[in-house]
Amino acid sequence: PMGVQIPIERDQSDFPRLSQLGDILGLNQFEVGSVHKGLADKAYRAQAEQILGDGRGLTADRVEKLKEIQQGLSLPDADAQKIIKGITSKKMLQDMQAQIAMGTLTIADIRKMKEEGVDIENNISMDKRMSMFRKNAEKRLTDGSGSSDLSALTETLPEDLSITKEKAQSELLKIANEKKRSTMVQAVAELRQKKVGDVIKSAKNLVACHGVAPESKLEWAVQEELKDIFSVFVMEGAGAEEQDKLQAALGLDDAICAELKEVVGAGKFQLKADVADEALF
Repeated sequence: PMGVQIPIERDQSDFPRLSQLGDILGLNQFEVGSVHKGLADKAYRAQAEQILGDGRGLTADRVEKLKEIQQGLSLPDADAQKIIKGITSKKMLQDMQAQIAMGTLTIADIRKMKEEGVDIENNISMDKRMSMFRKNAEKRLTDGSGSSDLSALTETLPEDLSITKEKAQSELLKIANEKKRSTMVQAVAELRQKKVGDVIKSAKNLVACHGVAPESKLEWAVQEELKDIFSVFVMEGAGAEEQDKLQAALGLDDAICAELKEVVGAGKFQLKADVADEALF
């Protein structure tokens, strides 16, 4: 007031002087207390920012030093924690923006930030979050892990990125439609080269695509190729449940699959490399 500058309190010993200044300015005890708290907040924030400014986080030594400063300023624990959280969240947001610009932000980073209280929904645009969702979904649907833990895609990933389940499912359907077709092309190419291990991986990717979007139908003209993929899957020891899932993904009926299993069981199935090139397209 009236051009008077009040220095930030260094410690608790400055409080009596602040009280005397309050008397001079005609402030009551409540007003003096409010000024004291405001100055204590500013002093603590300034020193905390200096201590935490290098982004190395809260080490044991730093926690001890910050506690010492807090006690010197008579600052309540809740207020001190709020200030520290605000500083670390601000640093995280700065790092996040840099990672987004470089394309290096991961889901693990997102989870850590959410745990630290960063508001992901308001600090990362929907376009960026959807881009991350697509990138992670495409990676998962082509990693050869089949139908295991698909809830990570349908539930955990949307929750991490603050995307509604409806929006996520709609996007998964698009991705599954694209990947089923491209994976089938790849599987047929692998069949022709008799790369059994690669065929199995592609078959598991088909199962994964079908698992997240069962309404996505695979349109494929050459049924013999569908039969061969299924037969290789059976021949390599896939379990009954996984066989059923691949059958559903390939759209083969029970009678055909029963016949294929019988042929494989009798040791009569052999891979052939005489599929016409145009069958791939």
